[in-house]
Amino acid sequence: MRVVRVGPPQGRLGHQRVVLDNDTTVRLRPQDIAALALRPDADLDAAALQQLRARAERTLAEELAHRLLTVRLRSRKELTDRLRRRGISPEIVSALTADLERHGLLDDARFADAWVRTRTALSPSGRVRLRHELAQKGVAREVIIRTLGETLSDQDEGALARDVARARLRRYRGLPKQILYRRLAGVLTRRGFDTGVIVRVLHDLLGSLPQVRD
Repeated sequence: MRVVRVGPPQGRLGHQRVVLDNDTTVRLRPQDIAALALRPDADLDAAALQQLRARAERTLAEELAHRLLTVRLRSRKELTDRLRRRGISPEIVSALTADLERHGLLDDARFADAWVRTRTALSPSGRVRLRHELAQKGVAREVIIRTLGETLSDQDEGALARDVARARLRRYRGLPKQILYRRLAGVLTRRGFDTGVIVRVLHDLLGSLPQVRD
């Protein structure tokens, strides 16, 4: 197989287009161009073609990862899953994620911190829900515990729960207190606040729950 054209570096990553005589176009890193000695009219034997395809897959993985990480931070598991769904081999995914971690571009602790701060700002949630979400993203348990301890104090969580309950309380005015308790407790539970926080917040807002007589 013969190389028809080698394009100049393009984009932020500086990858280059290589066009082959079977109308195949691949993108490669400049170091891959040099390592394979690619130039117009160069002939590729089977071994060189195999190397070109492997290096093109690594280049594609870099471009996909770059686009995903530009949108927002990702956990290692998130990025791994997305790349695997695009058909990137496990070996290339493992090597790329390791490189990204070494360069500080992939960091589960930084991801967890950003996730908690964003979630509490846009959709106030309690520790139960945040722990579950971060665990689903593949973040290690010790990282989750440390992140929540540093970014969401007991007072912060209570204030978030109180804000959620007050917003809902405006919709429920006029309802009997027992129904208010039940509905607000349901809302707060679904938002991931634990029982102790819910009890304290509802007691502060509504007072003691009336005793039901037999």
